Amino acid sequence: MKTIKLISCTALLFITTCIQAQSWFQIQTGTIKKLNTIDFPSASVGYIGGNDSVLLKTTDGGENWSALNYSGVTFSSGGEHIVNLKFINENIGFMSVGPYSGSYKTIDGGLTWVGLTNLTTCYNQGLFFFDEANGFVGGSGCFQGEKIDRLTANVWNPATINFPTWDANNLIVDIAFLNNSFGLAASRSGYILRTTNGGSTWDTIPTPGTTMNPVTSILIINSNLAYAGYEALGFGFGLYKSTDNGLTWQEDINSATFLYPDFLTLHKSGNSKIYSGGKSAGMNSGVIFESPDDTSIWNYSIVDEFINDISSNQDSIIFAVGDSGYLVSNKNFSNPQGINFHTAIDFSVFPNPAQSFLNLKAKGFENSKLN
Repeated sequence: MKTIKLISCTALLFITTCIQAQSWFQIQTGTIKKLNTIDFPSASVGYIGGNDSVLLKTTDGGENWSALNYSGVTFSSGGEHIVNLKFINENIGFMSVGPYSGSYKTIDGGLTWVGLTNLTTCYNQGLFFFDEANGFVGGSGCFQGEKIDRLTANVWNPATINFPTWDANNLIVDIAFLNNSFGLAASRSGYILRTTNGGSTWDTIPTPGTTMNPVTSILIINSNLAYAGYEALGFGFGLYKSTDNGLTWQEDINSATFLYPDFLTLHKSGNSKIYSGGKSAGMNSGVIFESPDDTSIWNYSIVDEFINDISSNQDSIIFAVGDSGYLVSNKNFSNPQGINFHTAIDFSVFPNPAQSFLNLKAKGFENSKLN
């Protein structure tokens, strides 16, 4: 198996973007269903949820995955998809199904699930838990907009959202907290919700795209810096970024590319690298972004399928899931079924022969596999 790596950077005015053909290795999952969510509660145990009730588990750090024959989930017609997973340890975790089949809890590693009661959400997706007895479920009402239910000492109560929308499609899809007080939530309304009192009340914060661009994901880096992903609808120009504790948001030109991707997920690994995944508007392919720290230029790789979620099981081993049963990692597990991914770039070199300077001009790029 051969490996080709190539870095090409293009500058336009003050905007700089880089493509790095990093190797991503495909891992067989045994399914062709769309995979929506992945979570690693430990270095060895991980879970993947997907369409049509698919739930996969690994116990060897992500090298091999098998389907769980689980029970306890009531699937509504048309709502059979596992859309979010959050585990607090190898055995205890939470799952959102639907978006209107409810949220569930397991205490035996995903074999049996019990529905969460006393929730006010009708549609649900967003999950965040400090521990087994304290956390949040986000979604929307049946005939109204954003709703967040708060679990405190094993008791559920609805949070107060200031100025919610009144569209049930505008559900909360992602929730993140920096500490016990400060949290952010992503809404498909195009707004970001913000709390500074532990989630009792949430303010509605506009984004550059407002209602035109549904927000898909949220990531808090520190007390000042946060990122948000969104559906660009073919016109996006970089992730949303806040440098003032989530009060205001702007597009991050360091992540701007001519792919105009939908940024569908955000993740920070244990070694502080930041990842985002999604889909390219123009190429009908997936994309994985990587930033080595909080402020550097983002590198990106083109991959075969749309990327829906990213997780890591150790400081530097990254996994991304996508459509059609797609799972890739930046680690080669020496699996015979693994496929090394490469990005091929059609380029010209001039002048030829060169004396003092050598120019590299990219004409286009497309997916390829080289064995």
